[in-house]
Amino acid sequence: MGLITQNAPEGDSTSQTWLSRTKTSAPASFLGTEFVGTFAVQTWETDSGNLALIHPLTATSGTTTAYRALHQHHGENLASQYACLVIPQIRTQVIHPYTPSLLARDTTGHTEEYETSWQQLALVLGQPAPYWFHQLRDRDALSGWYPGAPPALVPAADIATPVAALTEFAADEPAGSQAAEVCWYLARDVRRRGHRGVSHNIDALQKEASAGGDAAHLVLGALPAPLQRPDPEEPSEMIRRAGWLAITERRDVLAHRVADFAQSWNAGADWHTGAVTELDPDTCSTAREWAARLTHVPRDQPPTVLEKLLLDNGNDPERDVLLHDPVAGTPVLHREPGTRRAGMLSFNLQRLPTRSRLATLTLSNGNAWVRTDDGTLWLVPERDGYGIGYGYSGTGCLTLARLVDALLDDISAPAVAPDDTEAPRGLFTLLSNSGDTTYTRAQLIAARTRTA
Repeated sequence: MGLITQNAPEGDSTSQTWLSRTKTSAPASFLGTEFVGTFAVQTWETDSGNLALIHPLTATSGTTTAYRALHQHHGENLASQYACLVIPQIRTQVIHPYTPSLLARDTTGHTEEYETSWQQLALVLGQPAPYWFHQLRDRDALSGWYPGAPPALVPAADIATPVAALTEFAADEPAGSQAAEVCWYLARDVRRRGHRGVSHNIDALQKEASAGGDAAHLVLGALPAPLQRPDPEEPSEMIRRAGWLAITERRDVLAHRVADFAQSWNAGADWHTGAVTELDPDTCSTAREWAARLTHVPRDQPPTVLEKLLLDNGNDPERDVLLHDPVAGTPVLHREPGTRRAGMLSFNLQRLPTRSRLATLTLSNGNAWVRTDDGTLWLVPERDGYGIGYGYSGTGCLTLARLVDALLDDISAPAVAPDDTEAPRGLFTLLSNSGDTTYTRAQLIAARTRTA
């Protein structure tokens, strides 16, 4: 994409930034690309000193992290190595909504971060500067670029959601593995979304360039390589849940990476576990009954995916104790037992693995529990991000009322989602006026039949 550089308007005479002061008598010389930490640094030599055009290889934004990385690399010689650092952003300009914004920072004088434009940068370099969309920041393509080079063809891979862990995990799985099927689908879906997103943004950027916007002063370093596969077909819910169940029970580092990806992508929506809940058996008799069934986890083995998630929420690795709920099949973290900061963390399930009917609903210490006809005590199902509550007229109480309505008819009903049907008015009224208490099945059914 060769774009024509236009003449810049008269600059602000009061500006003290290096970019605004620099006047180029000849095009800057491109000295090549080096990698410093997680940054690709392209060096340009101008009549007034060197400029670093920096493309982050992670989701980092701003100039502070890049400045620290280069200062650590060059030490006190940074100011003599570079006069100015310029970093394209993932976010776009206000006036030109598909043109990436630019932040700059001088190494001497005006060292505050400031905004600049591709037009100003092109005036200093004497030529358009290259830009890589964040889905296309391939190290080899960045390293091999030179002025006048055609855009490299790069498979779209968002730097914020790398799929390498998914494909590595799936490659080692046996034939018929549901975990592998889940990973392959997710990797291909992420790549498909990345390809479509960056293709759309490039088309819009080219339109802005043709209209004479700031995009007319840059060139693209890379374009997305064509996709060779049709859109992936999503596995059934049963396969997705079975696959993630297998992954979250594993203890190896690669499974942890796959789980981290899922948490950042969709918060583990297809896991059998949902929200993390804090419990205090010292102040809640229901939680104390539940805690009595917990068993200790051996310390001489690596944590499972779910155990690691709880450990990452711990206070003190030397004092925290990992436990296991043999009924729900979930880990429990006892944080700093015997101290004033003691408490327990565990997971709500997304579905209760039982066929026994709901017998009672207990509201205690901010948590909601159901006891089934067989006497088993369960934390109610809860999705991550869609909290439940009681004793007030809010969304948490609406969520709980919807859930209770569903569990009365089907104890294995899934945790409530935002697009579920409205809760019966009578149940919502009952729960929104409740304190800590226990309701029988008959009381709950009676409440949901009331209309006021």
